[in-house]
Amino acid sequence: MNAISLALANPLLNGAGGSAGDPDRYMFFATRNRMPSGGIVTAASGTNYVCTKIVVNTPQYKMRTFRFHLSGFASTEGGNSPQETVVTGTIGAPGNSVVADAMFIRVAGIFYQCSFAGSTTVTVADQTNGAWTDELTIPDVAPESEIEIWLFYHTAVGEKVWPVYRIQKHRGERVWGAGDLASLVAFKDSPLADSTAALDTGYGTQAQPQYWGADFMVAKGDWDGRSVALAFCDSIGEARQEYSSAADMRGNLGWLRRWLDRDGGPGRIPHCLIGMPGAGSVREYTGSGSSIATRRRDIIREIIAFNGNKWPFTVITNQMGQNDTASTYTQFFTTNYRSLVTRLRAEYAGVRIVAFPPLGRTTVTRNITLTSVGTVATATIASGLNGLATGQTVSISGATPTAYNGSYVIAVVDANTFTYNFAGGTSPASGTITCNDLGLRAEYQVYGANNSWPSDGTDASGKWRLRDDILAQTSACCDAAIDTYAAWVSPSRDGVWPGMLELASTTLTAQAGTDGVTTYNQIVVADASIFRPEQTLHIYSGPDGLARLSTQVVASIAGNVITYQGLSAVVLPAGSVVRPAPCVGELSPVSFIHPQPIMIDRISSGIAQSEKLKFNS
Repeated sequence: MNAISLALANPLLNGAGGSAGDPDRYMFFATRNRMPSGGIVTAASGTNYVCTKIVVNTPQYKMRTFRFHLSGFASTEGGNSPQETVVTGTIGAPGNSVVADAMFIRVAGIFYQCSFAGSTTVTVADQTNGAWTDELTIPDVAPESEIEIWLFYHTAVGEKVWPVYRIQKHRGERVWGAGDLASLVAFKDSPLADSTAALDTGYGTQAQPQYWGADFMVAKGDWDGRSVALAFCDSIGEARQEYSSAADMRGNLGWLRRWLDRDGGPGRIPHCLIGMPGAGSVREYTGSGSSIATRRRDIIREIIAFNGNKWPFTVITNQMGQNDTASTYTQFFTTNYRSLVTRLRAEYAGVRIVAFPPLGRTTVTRNITLTSVGTVATATIASGLNGLATGQTVSISGATPTAYNGSYVIAVVDANTFTYNFAGGTSPASGTITCNDLGLRAEYQVYGANNSWPSDGTDASGKWRLRDDILAQTSACCDAAIDTYAAWVSPSRDGVWPGMLELASTTLTAQAGTDGVTTYNQIVVADASIFRPEQTLHIYSGPDGLARLSTQVVASIAGNVITYQGLSAVVLPAGSVVRPAPCVGELSPVSFIHPQPIMIDRISSGIAQSEKLKFNS
């Protein structure tokens, strides 16, 4: 079936902004590509020459002509994201440049060298849009292939480099460092040699360094006219909760990438996620100087110029909103959320915008008062126990004397009271004292600020009012919406995350640990298929699974053997219950907001693939 008949047969395959199936149009194509953001990297002696090998995967059609981009800036993550102010100098006073000594792509074992304005090397200056490779045409790349992107670069020792990628070693990615270029070029003959130890640290954690590499990637080929998405997202979509070792075999992290790239319904949707953790609508695609967030917009303008005024995408997906919260809903919806929509409609006249309402936010603590007699503390929760049970572990904090604070197994006395044993202290305790049920039950959660359920027209329910307005396409805030609610919410209570008791769990098939002193880093479970690397595990005493024994993070899984990222000496009897945490932040902060792998899989598989048909204009 040719591209035209395929587009007619499938209503998804209709690209806005240009004719469907245009073989001479650069389109976003690569999984895994990431915008520069995060923590700056400083070059060290002996490793100031660096080679990064990043592996991306291609769409479900052939490709042959490519261009790749290197940026001279990175964006912040967190409070003022996505402002493009992570630089090697200071804003307005450029710092050191970075020299790209060579760049290759490797397909099916063959290297093809990229050039920059006819040269094999380029110097990228700080606080600039950066540089594009020239058009590179190679023999047809088969559908769903891997492309390795090898970038060799250097600075002087002590100089800085903009952050982009955490290396995904399990997919064959590598980072090598040396004191000279020739030593790095030799790795072309041994592409799976181990990364340089000094650069390969913190694997699968937020502390893992991020190295420079191509961010925007476009290609021409046998595009079949299917939708291609430019996605605006924050940390819920761009995976602050996953870093590297959790990536699937096409490099996807987070629920949005996994859902877009899933081969279901109308097929995989090529995409470019332009956002990053902490991004807020009100700051995106605007600003200048110390609040600039327009360089990525301008780089897309460069692609449009390559294309003779055609976009490299057909639809915008907008997952923003999580960080747009304000004390008044008018500011939340109109000033914050809709401001980006207005800028996008002005920048891309006639574009179709498909929105994903944000996930809810809850806290897992409740306020308590504490008294004691001897070594028995009595806690009173005015709002009720909300599911707390005898034998359950809770975490107490904020009390003075501090002896009251810590993790304790409780005994329920009545509907508002429980007791626990502690070292003893003056009574009553003072301070703002909280009790955290550690995410075990949905009924214990408290709606976060602006997250009260149900949506009732008040400022307190702002997050859910935003969902209502997105679904209703109020004030042209979108042209269609794909709801995430049913895929995310607790099965027993509206507006909150599932508690761990509502998620899959497994048990230890053999005791781990011997004497409470000797350390170990592996456990054997009945079914490890419900986990993947970077998942936080909470291990509870069996068979009821209420008293917590240990908390660990998965480093790797082989069969039913789970290896921890760290070490433990805690004795875990066979039959202990192993539960996956639904969310990052059970203890600090005490909010549920960033989904862990168990929830990422739940959300990405819970949204119907047929919803991709809404991308069609």
